[in-house]
Amino acid sequence: MKIILCDDEKIIFEQMNILLEKFSIENHIKNDFLYFAKPSELFDYMQTNEADIIFMDLEFGDGAEDGIRWIKNIKKHFPRTVVIILTAYEKRYKEGYEARAFRFMTKPIREDELFAYLHVSMEELQFTKSISLMRRGIPHDILIRDICYLSAQSGGSELWTRTDVYYCEESLLQWEHRLPMDSFFRCHSKYLVNMAHIIKCERQILTLVNGEKIPVSRRRWKAFQLAYMKFDTKNYGL
Repeated sequence: MKIILCDDEKIIFEQMNILLEKFSIENHIKNDFLYFAKPSELFDYMQTNEADIIFMDLEFGDGAEDGIRWIKNIKKHFPRTVVIILTAYEKRYKEGYEARAFRFMTKPIREDELFAYLHVSMEELQFTKSISLMRRGIPHDILIRDICYLSAQSGGSELWTRTDVYYCEESLLQWEHRLPMDSFFRCHSKYLVNMAHIIKCERQILTLVNGEKIPVSRRRWKAFQLAYMKFDTKNYGL
């Protein structure tokens, strides 16, 4: 995973470098960490190199470059890159929302906050990946985030988005191993649901954003409630 810090305070890079090494060891992952003092230099780098997560400051010393403007530019050209605003100025949070920043992290950097945001960013990166499926003989790339649910069918399964359905040869069990299980839950022997698309859960019935209603089996109801609470807290409680 490639992580980039864009900040004109070198001490922030030194702090993050130490914390990222600790995070990598604790989670058994390898991270490449790069540092840029100016957004323009970072943007030039991204013309030929990919980045997974960017921590972007908003205020740069010389005043010549503005973080919000560069975040908008990065999200326009590299929409799947996760951008986290790094700032001590909460008054600019509204601008960050308009620029489609993923999260806001305050200075000075706190280990617990950084680690929490790295975890949700890794899950977001999983969501922005696509899978290739055939529909009426034509290949389609489907973002994982756009999958509402999958249903078991004879000889395979059906994958449902808000507007389309695709037949797949993979079983639900195979999909369980393929999809990020912090976000997908096997709520029934016949259904695997994306918890990000649930708008209501009541009396063991899940209502999804596309209007579909999915049952939760009685024996999986408590496990679902726990999984959904963790998902909701992790994604919306930060």
